[in-house]
Amino acid sequence: MANRYPRFRHAQANPDPFGQRSAPSQRRTSFAATVVTGCVAVFAVTWIITPDLHRVWALSTRTPAEIAAVERSVTYSGCNAARAAGAAPIYRGTPGYRPEMDGDSDGIACEPIPY
Repeated sequence: MANRYPRFRHAQANPDPFGQRSAPSQRRTSFAATVVTGCVAVFAVTWIITPDLHRVWALSTRTPAEIAAVERSVTYSGCNAARAAGAAPIYRGTPGYRPEMDGDSDGIACEPIPY
């Protein structure tokens, strides 16, 4: 076997066929760093979603009469007046919302104008 494959033992000692050094192994993050990163990600998502969840929860606990009273508490002559007052977009169940101002009936009146 030594005659047929003269560099067999050398190939076993050096697994790189081109004789170059192998790249250093990638550094792995520790378990603690992974846990901390996961906790930070969960906190960030929770922080971002909380206002929307609160708004949905508040709307779901009100009666239709209470929602109508809140919507009628403030009135705007139109979307231009709502935008001038800084109230646009107006969501269903918030002061100033009217179905007439919601063109596509998605619960958001006076949506931003796409350019």
